[in-house]
Amino acid sequence: MLTPNDSSSFENQLSPRQDLTFNSLQALFDQQGLSFTPPSNQFGILQFSNFDLLVSDQCPYTIKCAVFKGTNQDEFLDRQEFTGSLAAQFQQVYAFLEKHNPVESQIKGLYREDRPAYPKQALREALMNAIIHRDYSNPASSLINLYTDRVEFISFGGLMPGITLEDIQLGLSVCRNKRLADLFYQLKLVESYGTGLARIKSAYKGSRLVPQILAAPSSFKVVLPHYQAAVKAAPKPVKKVAGPAPSPAPKPKAQATGNEEAVLAFGKEHGEFIRSDIEELLGVSPATATRLLRQMENSGLVLKRGKAKAIRYRISENS
Repeated sequence: MLTPNDSSSFENQLSPRQDLTFNSLQALFDQQGLSFTPPSNQFGILQFSNFDLLVSDQCPYTIKCAVFKGTNQDEFLDRQEFTGSLAAQFQQVYAFLEKHNPVESQIKGLYREDRPAYPKQALREALMNAIIHRDYSNPASSLINLYTDRVEFISFGGLMPGITLEDIQLGLSVCRNKRLADLFYQLKLVESYGTGLARIKSAYKGSRLVPQILAAPSSFKVVLPHYQAAVKAAPKPVKKVAGPAPSPAPKPKAQATGNEEAVLAFGKEHGEFIRSDIEELLGVSPATATRLLRQMENSGLVLKRGKAKAIRYRISENS
């Protein structure tokens, strides 16, 4: 296996299990035409690390996938829990996502355009991010929830120390599990380091849909919008007819995107909140949180009361 480079990292600590096998990982190396020499634990000469545990057949960490009817969790349509080597889980979960990623067609002029519900590149990168960057010191399962309008990837572990969500949005990447990332790169499952979230955004380029990237102290979420759900929800153009001049149209309701959606969801759940709540929710600086809240106030999405240190916010009834 790969040589440890930091004995203090979770990957390089001693595995709680030493009866590990690597059959599924061997099969993946064979598929890629790569040579693979599994670690040996004969005569107690070598002790398996947590990295070995993660890629072994006995890996205890799982990914739970669920498909729901509608936009909430009231009714299941399908669900499955994936186990075993993380490298094998990647292939199995991606196949599950492909199964629930229908291709729909639109006629544009003389030609038919086929488009899946979610860009395949975005699904792949979001899944890879959930596996490589999660915190495996906690046994909680990673979650992937598919709704009629979106798919959510939720993994344990917030941002790395010293990194904010604003840094992530600008393209900065610090890998929590470097040996795992190296292995996935060796297996050609990762194209390049630190570009996953940028590739997700690029997959939606040219559309008005915006993937969401949300971070909390102990979790990280990537939300991919459903192409066809957005198209079906869009209002149809109204044919103009001759008649008296129409009255001035009312000012359209502000549409929240990205971090604003996260603030709205937080406000609806907690009622009133303060700026520091948003700093912690989004992992941003006080200045960035203040700027975002001022923008939302000007757009009519949030209401403010109080002054100075007593300022509090709540969600507008029109949001």
